[in-house]
Amino acid sequence: MERIALKLGYLGTYYHGFQIQPQSAGPTIEGELFKALTRLNIIEDRAASNYFSAGRTDKGAHALSQVVSFDTANSRVTPRMINSMLPDDIWTFALAKPPSDFNARRDATSREYRYFLPLQPEENMNMTHMREASELFIGTHDFSNFAQPPGHKEHEAEYYSPIREIKRIDIAAERSNSFIVIDIEADGFLRKMVRKIVSALKLVGSGAKDKRWIEDLVELRVTEQIEPAPAFGLILKNVAYREITFVEDEYAKRRIAARIKEDLTYHATMAEVLEDMVSEYAQ
Repeated sequence: MERIALKLGYLGTYYHGFQIQPQSAGPTIEGELFKALTRLNIIEDRAASNYFSAGRTDKGAHALSQVVSFDTANSRVTPRMINSMLPDDIWTFALAKPPSDFNARRDATSREYRYFLPLQPEENMNMTHMREASELFIGTHDFSNFAQPPGHKEHEAEYYSPIREIKRIDIAAERSNSFIVIDIEADGFLRKMVRKIVSALKLVGSGAKDKRWIEDLVELRVTEQIEPAPAFGLILKNVAYREITFVEDEYAKRRIAARIKEDLTYHATMAEVLEDMVSEYAQ
């Protein structure tokens, strides 16, 4: 047996999140990955393979570089082999052979998310105010106000803590000024934490809330449940580790890029179709 770590990406539009859910919930990224790994005789089951993932993205969210780790007796594992058994909107592109005790979740030193916040033509967002408010999140805080309340089992688990350290938040306008791009890096994230921070920053940028409101929430002077921003704008960009070297499969990356370009052409065309419909009906 040897330890394997995989980098994978996915478009989460048609999936009920990354983590396997009850049968009635619908397909998940992890569920499709396990199907591929078992069909290829790479693993027998989750427990026997000592499987871990770096994170659990929400329903509809995407990933550029998610990481999973597991044990296998198959010495011929490659990303392109696994891709042959995966749907087109899930793919692997890099592999590492870390120490036998490597854990994709526990050993991650940081995680980075990017959020694309769409702007309507009539919206006037004050990015200076957003950046000033974002500085209040930097550092180690209790982020209970920026997370989905944990379920009973999760709350009772020994590993659960609402304390996280945000290392940086960068806010920039996309070239066409139709999006604000928000990058957030932290040691880890609570459920829906990124999406709730984005919603809070949008409220500040629009003038509906001010910097003091963010400070009160971060310092837990008030308790408030914030509606999370939509999941479709969220991407898990990267998970960082110390002294783990991933070897990228260049052939797999070229195939993935070509497939994504097909999706890009389709969605760009659909955007024009929908824009034309809106202009006709809005008259």
